[in-house]
Amino acid sequence: MNTNLTVRYMIELAMTVPAAVIAIMPVYYSRKVKKPFLFGLLAIMLTAVIVGGGILCAMTGITSNAFVFSAMIAFFIAYNFCFSLSVPKKLFCFANATLLCGFSTTYATFLTAPMELDNPDHVYTVSSGLICLGIAVVFGAIFARTLLVKFPDLFETDSLESAWKVLDIAPIVTTASVVWMNPVSAENVMTGRLRMICLVVLPSIPAVAWFLYHIFWWLAKKMTETTKLQHGYDLLQMEEKQYRRTRRYLQETSEIRHDFRQHIVYISELLEQGQIEKAKKYLSPIMESVNRTHRIICTNQAVDAIANHYDDIARSRNVVVSWSFDLTDKLPIDEADMCAVMGNLVENAIQAAEQLEGDNRLVNVRIGLLPPKTLVISIYNAYKGRLILDKNGLPVTEKKNHGIGLRSVRNIVERYGGTMEIETHNGIFNVSILMYAPD
Repeated sequence: MNTNLTVRYMIELAMTVPAAVIAIMPVYYSRKVKKPFLFGLLAIMLTAVIVGGGILCAMTGITSNAFVFSAMIAFFIAYNFCFSLSVPKKLFCFANATLLCGFSTTYATFLTAPMELDNPDHVYTVSSGLICLGIAVVFGAIFARTLLVKFPDLFETDSLESAWKVLDIAPIVTTASVVWMNPVSAENVMTGRLRMICLVVLPSIPAVAWFLYHIFWWLAKKMTETTKLQHGYDLLQMEEKQYRRTRRYLQETSEIRHDFRQHIVYISELLEQGQIEKAKKYLSPIMESVNRTHRIICTNQAVDAIANHYDDIARSRNVVVSWSFDLTDKLPIDEADMCAVMGNLVENAIQAAEQLEGDNRLVNVRIGLLPPKTLVISIYNAYKGRLILDKNGLPVTEKKNHGIGLRSVRNIVERYGGTMEIETHNGIFNVSILMYAPD
């Protein structure tokens, strides 16, 4: 076995190390496995690719690119297993890592062409291989903050959820183009001014990618802010509605109290005259006004407005909502986020309950506080039909735009460092949530 050739192949295959780091950075905090398992598996796979692949390529003459493209299937299977994001999001990150490392290889080919003119093998010399590796590390460092901060923000933008399948195409197509541009031999690179032109023009590829990622992030941030403002506006509308209802109730109560003596005198006269039916008819509108009492469901004003809003919706659909609150005036989370979480969950529960009949048209809502500042939410209801949960614990549905609400709730919960669990058993759908006050 040619040791020098093996080492050169190993250096080329070591490009999988920065590629793995670049791929993991955006999804690191979405891992499903423990850190020792993740890094242990990564070490085993990288060692197998670099050492085993280097020996295999040196012995058989296979190019490192051909070997790496084959190994990428195994890498993506492991990548998909270790992280909890949706497949399109993981594919986007994986393709981005491939793009940056593919660009580094192509750029290194143009950069080191004069050093490779006398190289008869289809593998870099040691110095050229190290330069290629260095370029990948540099671009990984340049993109580090984007990958660690901007990408996770993008993944939390609910309005982009259905767009990731399309967005995947961009890095995949760009990667294929960059790989296609990689020259077959150093002699081709040295033709005319091709090398100098490519050395100047090629860096525009990662530069444009970096710029587009940041523009994309900025737009996503604005969309998130707009959504949050909408939630706040919805809450204000609910509170205004509740305020108008309270004022109307107080006004009606005041009028009833003012006219109460006159009502009693007139009814007494009717009863003395034996006109019982006339007295009942006179009492009917008065009793109707009395029965339209103002209902305070929760002492927290914001939550009370939300609860009354959805209680009215439930009553209009002949669904009963059983409310139980143990809250103070101040919530441990933002009121707009509370509006989004309660609204999505209760609305889904009401929609499920109205498909049922009889006593099953019931929704149970339990919300309270645990010391020191932990918000606990439990909402359960009966449902009709068969319900399947995906690997992320969310219901699988074929209906367009269904399920987005629960993903939105999960994103809000995770933003507060909390947990959300969904359970289905014997026709009962139960959502349990814990959210913690920000430090």
